[in-house]
Amino acid sequence: MNTAHSALGCSGGWRQSASRLALLPVCWSFAIAAAAAEVKVLSAEAFFPVVAAMAPMFEKRTGDKLLVVKDTAAGVAKRIRDGQNFDLAILPPAMLEALGKEDAVSVGSIIPLAKVVAGTQNGTVYAGAVSAWASDSPPALSLLILLASEDTQVVLKDKGMAAP
Repeated sequence: MNTAHSALGCSGGWRQSASRLALLPVCWSFAIAAAAAEVKVLSAEAFFPVVAAMAPMFEKRTGDKLLVVKDTAAGVAKRIRDGQNFDLAILPPAMLEALGKEDAVSVGSIIPLAKVVAGTQNGTVYAGAVSAWASDSPPALSLLILLASEDTQVVLKDKGMAAP
């Protein structure tokens, strides 16, 4: 028997197997963390509070993380045209349609999310669209579906918005 191995109190066999089994949950948690996606959202400022409020629910449900960048609607469109990477954009529908014609967002993914019912932007509608290169991204699509769902209605109301 190896004396160094014996000095550590390990003689192989079941102890070695038990040690390996004890490491299994740790290895599994690293594998899950490595599989978690980061979803990058470019959001018009007015809709940012809604995304921020829904982020914990999304992250808890999916295990994915959100990285949200807010800017003016024109600023978000410029970032996209300048080639900034993103998974989901939230802008007025006309801006998303224009970006769709430029192949920057997937036109088929444009979904109305909210209408502003109070304040300076009364009547403005916001929609979400998945980027052209993330159009088959389950995490981006999951976030878009969540933002369009009943789960978001209370948050919209709190932020002076309503379903479109």
